Amino acid sequence: MKILKNSILLLLVVLLFGACNKEEKATLTLERTALYFSSWGAPSQTIRYTADNAHNVVVRSVSKGWAALVDHTERTITVTAVGKSNEEEEEPSHEGALMIDAMTVEGELTTYYITLYMLGKETFLLDTEGKRANCYVVSEMGRSYAFDATHRPDGEELATKRVAVLWTSNEGIIHNTMFVDGKAEFFVNSEKNDDFVNTNAVIAAYDSADKVVWSWHLWIVDTNPLTAVENPVSGVSFMDRNLGAYRGNNEASQEHSSIHDAYGLYYQWGRKDPFFRPYAYDTSGAESELAYTASGGYAVEKVKEVSSSVGTVDYATSHPLTFITNAACVEEDGDGVGDWLHEADNRLWNDNAKSLYDPCPYGWRVPRAEELAKLTFAADNTADLDTARKQYGWYLESGSERYFFSGCGYRRYLDGKVQNVNYSDAYPYNPEPWEGYYWSSTANEDGSAVSLYFDLITTRSLSHYNSAMASRRANGMQVRCIKE
Repeated sequence: MKILKNSILLLLVVLLFGACNKEEKATLTLERTALYFSSWGAPSQTIRYTADNAHNVVVRSVSKGWAALVDHTERTITVTAVGKSNEEEEEPSHEGALMIDAMTVEGELTTYYITLYMLGKETFLLDTEGKRANCYVVSEMGRSYAFDATHRPDGEELATKRVAVLWTSNEGIIHNTMFVDGKAEFFVNSEKNDDFVNTNAVIAAYDSADKVVWSWHLWIVDTNPLTAVENPVSGVSFMDRNLGAYRGNNEASQEHSSIHDAYGLYYQWGRKDPFFRPYAYDTSGAESELAYTASGGYAVEKVKEVSSSVGTVDYATSHPLTFITNAACVEEDGDGVGDWLHEADNRLWNDNAKSLYDPCPYGWRVPRAEELAKLTFAADNTADLDTARKQYGWYLESGSERYFFSGCGYRRYLDGKVQNVNYSDAYPYNPEPWEGYYWSSTANEDGSAVSLYFDLITTRSLSHYNSAMASRRANGMQVRCIKE
């Protein structure tokens, strides 16, 4: 009797397992979901896959001009850009699709798609010859890019398991972000419209616990900011625009779009990760430019007060979208310096060389205080004050070079909100535009850091200008990179 009961129990287990197994779908995990080819007839490319509950994996269809083959033993899918079979045949589409079916024993299908691109160009490596940085410039759309996502700029290895777009200022520009062979690969789309779409974005690397271990700023601009004129007089050469700006307003245009395009991203002193630009050129409050996640939702900047757990480099690195405030420094028990770090570290940006946390592209760095001091206030700024102020910035000069610096304001150390109005000296202290704040890499021993400051107050014949102002490090300010 006992044997019979055990046999019945075993049969029920088998039947239940079979029923559950029958309901399970065949699943594939594809190494890539997109392939990029430089030309028809280029070498074939292979995608590795893993399968669960899949009795068979087959090619259902592939676009004309392309061919695909599944190797069940090696668990690979090999794709070839065949092109035309003869001269009379029409040129195949430069964008195709591959449909793969994973099939259970019972014949239930799950379909997967792989996008195929014929770019006419190779995937562009952004960090060739080990030229790693925390910011990469992209100035061509409609092509694939890649960079090493397993090492920090100093070469230390990262435990990267996946990469993803953390945020982007324009939807639909960055496609097919993947982690393949230690590289972050992504495609910059050119199909949104006929024009180049200037965009800022951040790609993050995640470990097996899904913690951000590092992140990189993608600066996608139609005019390359890495060109600079050497200045033999002062010995320094600044970029023509702020870090993260779409262009420099070097003609001092009063067009609102030009003014806004010259606004860059904001950085807390010593941090490599940027915070969003203002929503508009004349933002006088807290409004930030909209940004989006990889899934198309809104990306949201968080704000946290500094503490022993929050105010660390490790926390800042793993939370690149969290602005760390220091409101306590205005209280009696505050530390008095307004740092986002719980314990100050003067080495995060430093005057000796480009640091690990420097936010500028390769070959550029945050300027030292002595280099900002070489900028002088151009005399012709005061020739027509009303016109000058409508440009939302001043011309600054360094030797024979002339640069336009926009009054982009800053993000306050108290709450992380955009603030770029100031107040006139005379009662009732009405708000008037605008202020400019720019970081140097120089730390002060009292826990502050050196910044360049100017304002555009209309009640004075000459507004404030200070190229060596002590500022709280928790403030988010603009950066004007200098050539190394």
